[in-house]
Amino acid sequence: MINTRKIPKIIKEWCNAIQKRNPKLMLSFYSSDAILLATYESMCVGKKEIKDYFIKFLSNPKLQCSINKNFTQIDKTSGIVIASGLYTFSFKDKYGMKQVVKARYSYVIKNGYIINHHSSINP
Repeated sequence: MINTRKIPKIIKEWCNAIQKRNPKLMLSFYSSDAILLATYESMCVGKKEIKDYFIKFLSNPKLQCSINKNFTQIDKTSGIVIASGLYTFSFKDKYGMKQVVKARYSYVIKNGYIINHHSSINP
């Protein structure tokens, strides 16, 4: 197992893609049978449920994502990459007020796709 603070490329791309607010683009990061335990949803299994989540989540105006802290584990034998860390989302609410949400994440990546993603508000 290799441990590093380097953020996997797919996670950087995922974070940057948030501001484009394109559900199809977000879906392209996930495997066909991925599981998403989303920040604002209990569980999404498979691309249809993940897409439905992103349609709603990406509707927030001025949506941004920034990664604050990351720790990555790489298993060279299996090719599995696990990235865990902290990120911040910001967006305008329905009253035009800026909302800032600090959250934590874990991504499991295999063959260049996210196979499991957990995100929750930081307590």
